[in-house]
Amino acid sequence: MNKLTQWFLKLSPLKIFLLLLLGIPIYIWFFSIIYQLDNKVNQNSSNLKFWIAGCLVIYPMIYMLYVLFTFSFFVPLMPFHLLAILCGFILMILTAKSYVNFEKKKGYSTRSVFEVFMMLWFYIICVWSLQRNLNTYVTEIPTQN
Repeated sequence: MNKLTQWFLKLSPLKIFLLLLLGIPIYIWFFSIIYQLDNKVNQNSSNLKFWIAGCLVIYPMIYMLYVLFTFSFFVPLMPFHLLAILCGFILMILTAKSYVNFEKKKGYSTRSVFEVFMMLWFYIICVWSLQRNLNTYVTEIPTQN
């Protein structure tokens, strides 16, 4: 899991932008941010956050694949669609909190959680600044406490 998330966060902003246009990789990008930054801040962290983030990633991906391959866009699927949207919002909130928490603990100048949330929501514009910072955060050598 560590190698996959590191590889995903070391990509150039252009490659991330092109991948995120597909839809499903955005959830993997969010999970990679949570996983890598939380591991860099606290090596002894609880796995509960990763399990929650994993479930929040898997459900929308399964839903998107189901809708894509069955072409079912009818009203009975609306509760499942709303649940997938809710999972995406919660995942963006967790990602924004992990990003801001990492920057605060490392002493970097940081944005508010709301600003990072809005940057994640409008990733088409903001992926350039976020991914550039993530590249440096993932490749930096962890400090010994």
